[in-house]
Amino acid sequence: MQRNWDIIRKILLKVEALPTEGSDFYSADLADTDAETSAYHMRLLLEAGLIIGGCRDALGPPSCHANRLTWEGHEFLDKIKNETLWQRIKATARSKGIDLSFTVIKDVAKVLIAGALL
Repeated sequence: MQRNWDIIRKILLKVEALPTEGSDFYSADLADTDAETSAYHMRLLLEAGLIIGGCRDALGPPSCHANRLTWEGHEFLDKIKNETLWQRIKATARSKGIDLSFTVIKDVAKVLIAGALL
């Protein structure tokens, strides 16, 4: 399965919007995305240390949950939260022929934000 940065961004936004740390966001609850794809991307976010939660595979299809972002998760989401900036990050990488990665997103965001501040 390929990594989809738009799905990753949606998950991070949903987890950030949880009302308390005792709340959970479940992979099956991500609109317009099947539960298996959502669980896969949540597992990637767990592995990257951007969210706190867990996954299970034993009973039926994979399912994941998250109850908060980590510090790094907040830092990363702050770079991609704004829809206009997110679209510019993707367009900039595409125009340069660069595939999106965690590092590329952070670096392009840094350049675009710095340019906006000048």
